[in-house]
Amino acid sequence: MECRVCGEGEFSFFLRSSIYDFDVYSCNSCGALFRFPFPSQEEIKSFYDEGYYSGNKVYSYLDERKIKGAEFVWNERLKKLISIYEIENGKKPYSILDVGCSFGGFLEVSKKFGLVPWGIEISEYSSSYAKSRGINVIQGNVEEVFIGEETFDIITMIEVVEHLSKPLETMKKIYKANTKGGIVLIQTANIDGLQSKFFGSNYHYYLPGHLHYFSNKTLRNLLFRVGYKKVYEFYPVEFGLLPKVIKSFLNSKGVYKFLKVMKTISYHLLGKVRIGDFTLMSSMVMVAVKL
Repeated sequence: MECRVCGEGEFSFFLRSSIYDFDVYSCNSCGALFRFPFPSQEEIKSFYDEGYYSGNKVYSYLDERKIKGAEFVWNERLKKLISIYEIENGKKPYSILDVGCSFGGFLEVSKKFGLVPWGIEISEYSSSYAKSRGINVIQGNVEEVFIGEETFDIITMIEVVEHLSKPLETMKKIYKANTKGGIVLIQTANIDGLQSKFFGSNYHYYLPGHLHYFSNKTLRNLLFRVGYKKVYEFYPVEFGLLPKVIKSFLNSKGVYKFLKVMKTISYHLLGKVRIGDFTLMSSMVMVAVKL
């Protein structure tokens, strides 16, 4: 067995999830964490059926169609990505690929910015809905499907990299799919953030479908390893507080509305605290440039 992030082969036990029945190990060479043992490909695909979105499984995810105000976040994210691309290339981007596009809401908004949208989605349930919106969707696991070379100006992987069974191999594939001057956005948890260390084995990010876990250092090194030459880092995210507050306000009720909004504000402000690679919170976004 070898590390699927750096290719080395010596590991140490890191922790056992207190919520789910699996162990997490650390690579002694690069420091990346991974679930052990890995689930089979059949088990991985079974994670993402209708129950994954409806909340009828122990391991589930929010159905974006039920979230109010998500478009405010998507708008600001796209503005930032387009701005970075224009700074690096002196021209507007043409195409965007969203890996793990779910029901296609983010890509639907990207059309308003003049981008040609493509998606990859492992779930047949959600990808069929995205297709019904007129979005080009490749249904399947990004690690298995063909996505071409020098095809997409912008690639987004929002809460996706932790789901990969072969991060190094897959990110090489993503790098090839970026056009020259193209960018990739990765959002995931910084497992070295004080927040994740404080909760330890109870940290909510240790989930059955999360196969690898990255610190800001290990993710940055992975991006450089596959060929990217420049990396922008954002803590907690690359856009401002206002769209998050609006989203939080619209999705809360009664007395909890004020508490939820205050929690959102607090988390965002604390998430900005960073000294070198030390961060208080565990949210991070990296945008890498293919020069």
